[in-house]
Amino acid sequence: MDDDGVIKAYAWTLIDLAKNKKDEGDIEEANNIIARLDELDIDPEEDDFSETIVRSINRIRVSIDPHFETIQQAKELSKNGSNDHALQLLTELYNSGKLSENFHEDLGWAIYRYLKEHLSELNSIQVRTLLRDYMALKNERPSMLHSQFLNFALNYSKIDSNFKFVNFLQMWRADNIRMEDFEDSSDSDGKRIPSLMSRIARVVVTYPKEDIKKFANLLPYGKEKFNNMMQEHFFWNLYHISEQGKLPELWNTFDLYLNLFADSAASQWNSKILSLAERVMKENDAIRFFSFFKQWNPNKLRDEDWNEEIGSNGEKYQPIAIKSIKKATDALKSQTNKKSIDVQWLIDIYEVAITKYPDNEWLIRSKALLHTWCGQLDLSKQIYERLVLTKGDKYYIWHEYSDCYQDNETKIALLCKAISLEKNEDFIGKIRLDLASCLTQVKMLENALYELNKYKEHYENKGWHLDSKFEELKSKCSGVVPVADNTKLYSDKTALAEQIAYAKIPFTEMVIVDMWKHDNGKDMISFVDGKDIYFSMDVKKFPILKKAHIGQVWSFKLFKEELATSNQAFPPLENGKTILFTPLAITTSDLDDWASLPIDYGYIQYINTEKKVYHIYSTASVFFPIPYEKIDLQVGDFVRFRKYKKSIKGQEKEYGRKIEKSEESVVLNLFKTRIVAVDDVNMAKQLFHFVLGPKLLDGILHFNQTDLRPAIGDCIKIYFYVRRIDDKKNVGHSKKVIEVIKAELADEINSSLVKEVEGELKIKYRNGIGGGEPVFAFVGDYYVHHSILKKYNIDSDCHVKAKVVYTGDNKWKVYEISHV
Repeated sequence: MDDDGVIKAYAWTLIDLAKNKKDEGDIEEANNIIARLDELDIDPEEDDFSETIVRSINRIRVSIDPHFETIQQAKELSKNGSNDHALQLLTELYNSGKLSENFHEDLGWAIYRYLKEHLSELNSIQVRTLLRDYMALKNERPSMLHSQFLNFALNYSKIDSNFKFVNFLQMWRADNIRMEDFEDSSDSDGKRIPSLMSRIARVVVTYPKEDIKKFANLLPYGKEKFNNMMQEHFFWNLYHISEQGKLPELWNTFDLYLNLFADSAASQWNSKILSLAERVMKENDAIRFFSFFKQWNPNKLRDEDWNEEIGSNGEKYQPIAIKSIKKATDALKSQTNKKSIDVQWLIDIYEVAITKYPDNEWLIRSKALLHTWCGQLDLSKQIYERLVLTKGDKYYIWHEYSDCYQDNETKIALLCKAISLEKNEDFIGKIRLDLASCLTQVKMLENALYELNKYKEHYENKGWHLDSKFEELKSKCSGVVPVADNTKLYSDKTALAEQIAYAKIPFTEMVIVDMWKHDNGKDMISFVDGKDIYFSMDVKKFPILKKAHIGQVWSFKLFKEELATSNQAFPPLENGKTILFTPLAITTSDLDDWASLPIDYGYIQYINTEKKVYHIYSTASVFFPIPYEKIDLQVGDFVRFRKYKKSIKGQEKEYGRKIEKSEESVVLNLFKTRIVAVDDVNMAKQLFHFVLGPKLLDGILHFNQTDLRPAIGDCIKIYFYVRRIDDKKNVGHSKKVIEVIKAELADEINSSLVKEVEGELKIKYRNGIGGGEPVFAFVGDYYVHHSILKKYNIDSDCHVKAKVVYTGDNKWKVYEISHV
């Protein structure tokens, strides 16, 4: 047994001795033994056995107290409802110095029960005296009793203004708060009972600012949890004040909240208070939200605050983060001297918002407006330079873009572009006023007056109030006769606006390949560049196209945009993303019709006179059906044409236009060529068969297609293309065939198709009987037809030299033999 075990065994022996002395009535000796046990200093927290030893010591200590019987009597009286008498007995012992500290907790419970029972009969001084008496006791703390007194003091502070709960807590000592005091509980019916600290928080938030801070600073731990509790009660206080319409008190309470929780961490209730502020700070008080949001600190927005809010019926609402950013921005709009206001903090939170919602146009535009308002014009220009690419068909983008510039010429151009995009006068009154203002500054008063008259006419027809700026501008045009209209101005300046906005984008030549009327009645037009760009659009987008025709070449400024991966084969894919081209600006081209498309060469294989279509195969064996108006070519002609790609129902196809005859000397050598071997000649069918090589196609040439009359084993050079035809042996499928354009004798031998071999010729006889009629033979693995045996009078096995030709499917045959 170790020393610790010896001490515990010794203690247990002393406990038994102390019990015996007590039973014998020798109280003095029992106290001496208890003193010796105390000297052992056993820690009840060490293990269960140590805790049992300490409890046994305390039971003996209590039982040998000379006033034990009186104390027990008081405890029974208190439990049975005679608390007044119990308190009297215990107080007399305490005042006479005869109540051991072991029984101070009993006195504490008696005081607590007395206060609860007689509270309505006691005055403030009496209550505070009893609380002071309790605080003077030496009972165990922290404990349930100590927390009950704190709860009592909390409730009492609500009915006695002379009682300062914060001061009591200071005496009570906040380090006596238990972890259990932070936890909610429930009654017998399962109803939630808020924790003691939650109830304290509810009261504390009604205190003056300094008392709240003082209370929070007293807490030794759980400060963040207590702050959350106070924030919850702050929220409900703010909510009820707002419902009562007490605005001055509401604004003061919001200010108090910000002052108290400026350094607190992000939390659910902190975000709820932001949401409440966003809702109640409206109309004339909306500007309050700008300052509130800044002090609240947007860095405290939680991930949840960026998610949509879901209503009780499943309806969706904007995230509180987005609503708050919007509210702060809208509040700023009403301020006249925006440059003097710090908005960098708001710009910073826009950066965060845009990373979370990169496709949200409103966020991007609003950030650009903030840069404009605070004079960061270069930064706002960068944003609008991108926006006019993606949203260049929206009039308001060009209007906002004009605010990024200070020179009137540029502003006029951008404003003219904005007006040219929107025909509904309801939306462009402000733009007309801004344009008129710029025009007056460059002394184009006739044009300015036209804008002012258009503005006035529409607003008066609508019964709308005219902006005060109108009269100021009108006075500058006094005595001026307006122009009939500003159409030419819009046209000229729109071109300038596009030049400014799209300066970094080169022109791309595009050809019209199709024009049609959509089912919705729109006149549609399709363009290609002949490589990888294809798009269709409504002719209304560029009215200059109303008199365009198929084949005409136009110069476009195009915006290239990467979209999410698509299953479409066209538009083309780059790095797994679909590429979309959006036309931004257009101008005429000096090129002839179709001239910007790439040139290709081909061969007319067939002419469909019924459909008026040439069937052409290009030098790369691509089929091009090219329509014609008047037939002026024939099968076998070599041609030159323009080609382009186009998507039909998601499938990319190639098309040709503007076909013209070309010289054989120019085109023939562009086709595929190969040295092939003739492996069979069929005089009956007037044709010969040729092979290209292992795992390659083979083909035939009829005698009427060529002047060549080759023998088996001869090599010829062919110029050819490959086309696909229906496979008659495999219905529903197709196969590739070689179409020879021209054949000529080769001046070289393809040694991979024709070669010499040497070896033993082994004859195979009919019915396998030697000496009979030879049927065929083999030289190694090379097949010898019986006609070859007959030709060379071979009727027995022998050693030979032979020439062989490849016949396809990894097979060869002998076509010439010489004996060794």
